[in-house]
Amino acid sequence: MTSEETAQRAQYDAIARRYDRHSAVSPYNTLLERPAMLAACPPLAGRRVLEVGCAGGRLTELLLARGASVVGFDASAAMVDLARQRVGGAARLVVHDLREPLDFARDASFDVVVVSLCLHYLRDWVPALTELRRVLAPGGVVLVSTGHPMAEQRLSPSGDYHAVEEVHDEWPTEEGPPLAVHFFRRPLSASLDSARQAGLVLLDLIEPRPDPAHREAYGAAFDAVYRTPVFLLLVLGRPLD
Repeated sequence: MTSEETAQRAQYDAIARRYDRHSAVSPYNTLLERPAMLAACPPLAGRRVLEVGCAGGRLTELLLARGASVVGFDASAAMVDLARQRVGGAARLVVHDLREPLDFARDASFDVVVVSLCLHYLRDWVPALTELRRVLAPGGVVLVSTGHPMAEQRLSPSGDYHAVEEVHDEWPTEEGPPLAVHFFRRPLSASLDSARQAGLVLLDLIEPRPDPAHREAYGAAFDAVYRTPVFLLLVLGRPLD
């Protein structure tokens, strides 16, 4: 593990509880990204689900409530501790870095792989997606949510839409100073090309839009979020043999 990766893991260990509380109240999480991910899932009752980047287990709870058998992991031990406290023994949760091979998972062992807002911490998606394809059962799907390229263009230090580059942002919170985060932005073509190189095909592309009934929850930001997508969801699968 590089010093940069170690520092990133330590950062999320340090902010785990604030991050978790933020994700519990932010309309971007509660009313937009998580509902869109769940809507894109096939019926989950009895299906084997791998949750990549489980964080504090907020989405884990929802997957379990739909009858899924869940294995989840996160690189942050503090996040995994929170998730275990939240769901108990209902899911198998482990500390693991997506940059490393999934040595705890057999080939074709999951029907659905859910990757919620975590691939953007990796500069290169191909090794991770290749490993997720390995553990995906025939007929299964990989659901990836990430920041929308249009929304993240404002963060670009170069101004070059076509660049894959590290960016920095701050997320306002209900308590304390904003959460300082850094991740990699990329053009849509780079995301799709990474999936292709990993041996996955695009089944659907979703740009979730907020429900006007939730205008009050977003406050002054609603119009901007309604007109310009914040998140991008990719539904990926294995090519037909």
